[in-house]
Amino acid sequence: MVTAQQTFKVSFYPTTVTIEASRGSSDTHLVVDRTTGQVTTASSSPAFSASPLRTLSAHGIMGLINLQRGPYVVLITGREAVGTIGSSTVYRVSATRVVRVADDRTPSGFDAADEATYVRLLENALQTPSFYFSYDMDLTCSLQRQDSGSNDVFFFNKYLAEPIINAVGSQSVFVLPVIHGFFACKPVEVRGTRFNYVLVTRRGRYRQGTRYLSRGADAEGHVSNYAETEQIVDFSSGDQMAYVQVRGSIPIMWAQVPNMHYVPELRIDVNASHERFQTHMTRMIDEYNEVVAVNLINKVKYEKPMGDAFAALSAQMKSPQYHYVHFDFHKECSRMRWDRISLLMDELSSLNTRFGYYEKKASHVQRQQLGVVRTNCMDCLDRTNVVQSELARLALEWQLRSSHVIEQTESVSSFPVLRQMLNNVWADNADTVSCAYSGTGALKTDFTRTGKRTYMGALRDGRNSVERYVRGNFFDGERQDSIDLLLGAYRVQASRPFAQTLSSEARALVGTIYVCLFMLAYAFFYPRNHSWFGISNVAFVGAWCGVLCLVFCVVRAKHTAELVNWPRLVAHPMRPQVIKTNASIKLPIVDRWLEPSAQSVRPSGKKFA
Repeated sequence: MVTAQQTFKVSFYPTTVTIEASRGSSDTHLVVDRTTGQVTTASSSPAFSASPLRTLSAHGIMGLINLQRGPYVVLITGREAVGTIGSSTVYRVSATRVVRVADDRTPSGFDAADEATYVRLLENALQTPSFYFSYDMDLTCSLQRQDSGSNDVFFFNKYLAEPIINAVGSQSVFVLPVIHGFFACKPVEVRGTRFNYVLVTRRGRYRQGTRYLSRGADAEGHVSNYAETEQIVDFSSGDQMAYVQVRGSIPIMWAQVPNMHYVPELRIDVNASHERFQTHMTRMIDEYNEVVAVNLINKVKYEKPMGDAFAALSAQMKSPQYHYVHFDFHKECSRMRWDRISLLMDELSSLNTRFGYYEKKASHVQRQQLGVVRTNCMDCLDRTNVVQSELARLALEWQLRSSHVIEQTESVSSFPVLRQMLNNVWADNADTVSCAYSGTGALKTDFTRTGKRTYMGALRDGRNSVERYVRGNFFDGERQDSIDLLLGAYRVQASRPFAQTLSSEARALVGTIYVCLFMLAYAFFYPRNHSWFGISNVAFVGAWCGVLCLVFCVVRAKHTAELVNWPRLVAHPMRPQVIKTNASIKLPIVDRWLEPSAQSVRPSGKKFA
């Protein structure tokens, strides 16, 4: 990698596309075949002296992807400097562009509507404002692992970059590792000592997805919503300290199947979970040396089977480098007694102290972090965020005390500006990770920001919970498709995954819902007798609300397999079987309404169980 800003020139010729870097590549160009998408290298030569058909400029190449028509290149066209780590500038991706490389030939099995849908899904996945990169530092690795090469787990665009890596190797200037997650860099001054407080969250690229459609561990031991968060104290003198934490879904085979109920159906297969659990935890021990798994879910009612399975599998994990702690967050901190998180901090104190943190002074490593705290709740979002922010606060106090920035008797709370900065950065991190997984901001961020729970915060949590319900049942399927396409969980085939195959009964029910909504809107804008609260208008609205509720109950009881927004590219393994009756009946008006959001009953591809 080069130690300066980088630009790339993308030139289109009749049979090839060439990519040139402004720095660090000598005279080497990338050459992409417009028919096959094969990537090769070439030196500057008269072959490229002819005028190209068109040229584009970019700040980075995320990679290439093959859709139905052929290869597309994904370009970083906008960047924003958001901070530094040491002397390395970190950029946020502010704009991307998906450009067709393939020529104008039409391959067999090509469908223009499907191709447009693929491109839209890919663009939607890239629109999130949470991609970060650096030209002269590998953000996929923590400070402690900077010399070990890119971390495959957090190299979020690895699937896109593979054609380039195969051609030029992973260390080429054309390969730009991009992380997905969170980055913040805040300048701080405490008693005359200046440093940057940096927080980096790297989300894993395996088994990634949306809240209810991606849970637990796959056969390779990769878990959903897996992320590493690194807190860095970066002194102006060049000294650095870092503390790493991890979150991830409970590493067993489980799912919450969307069924339009507020609390989805919970399914667990403990017998199939042993190998997945062992693989996941063994990999974590190999990566971090020692692991303490902190389980925050409830010990009673709905979540109890999950806790029992986690505890049973942990008891079978014989490694002395693995530890398990179950802290019933909701019970211990009920009635807004959030100060009781200190009970968990006390329980983790001896292990966390032994793990320590990474420290480098005058370019020499003084100490390394010897273990990691792995935190989870059901979603690995809200309860997890609160606990991780508390662990980060304690680690920051250790670091500042050992550097003699603060006294041994002082804490972060002794410095209101530092405390407020820390709270806000961690709350922003919580919201970003939550938006990526659930589609909404995190819950309980009022505690993270202010150090106490408030009733207004509880009201905001209620609003976010309702939004999560709506998204999880009616919108997340398409978002899961976008993620699967971006990360390579689905490879484009010559099939028709977006074809509509709803049963006539389901179409009739959806048509009835449209009619109900129209009549309710009519009653709102044109109330009977010109009075919203007149008896006739109230009765009219009540009747149509009753019909709407009845239809919703029928849909929830019999048609969630069709009308929940399931992913279409990679089949969800626990999607209910669709039962069709009178499939030949046509409802033209309803079909026209449903066509943009039609669900396929049997999506192509197969998702790991």
